[in-house]
Amino acid sequence: MERDASVLCETDAITTGLIREALELGATDAAVISADQIVVDKSLADKCRTPKCMNYGLSKSCPPHVAGPAAFKNLLEAFSLAIVFKIEVPSEVLYSGQNLELFQLLHETAAGIEQAAVRMGFSGARAYAGNSCKKVFCSDYLECRALEGDGQCRNPDRARPSMSGFGVNVAKLYAAAGWERKGVTHETDSGSIRMDSICGLVLIC
Repeated sequence: MERDASVLCETDAITTGLIREALELGATDAAVISADQIVVDKSLADKCRTPKCMNYGLSKSCPPHVAGPAAFKNLLEAFSLAIVFKIEVPSEVLYSGQNLELFQLLHETAAGIEQAAVRMGFSGARAYAGNSCKKVFCSDYLECRALEGDGQCRNPDRARPSMSGFGVNVAKLYAAAGWERKGVTHETDSGSIRMDSICGLVLIC
């Protein structure tokens, strides 16, 4: 990927800085993984189409308007490192109809890490989140402007493509980061709270 030759991927300060950026943006945890630990499974991307996801075809960052698993595998060959991050929230929030702010935070955190990586010299950094950006940011509009309007996204600095359309195996991402995928229970003064998490991915170099 094209970047400043003076910036070395192996520099601990770079990856440490990106993890710090992730935490400051709202991530619960973040980790550096090798790009070859990212598993792409075409059958996962196929689930966007069959059974058809309610967001299928509604935005430029969801199938069938993305390059898909095969192209993503080819893209990964140009990268050696990635940042994976997660955001933990109460399960009742994640699985409620009031979770748009959560997914907005997911997209914005992914975008923020990507932008920080670009500032550090990694001009080819690419971020991925979860859920449809049309649903998350533009549910009040009939159309995705990038598809139906003037071709310009309404939220270019916030919205990022969903990993689902590329077949990224999220369970394997958690394993690569050393995290448990299953939910956890936190004890509080008022009782037990069941927690789950969502995650994002940023290819950096």
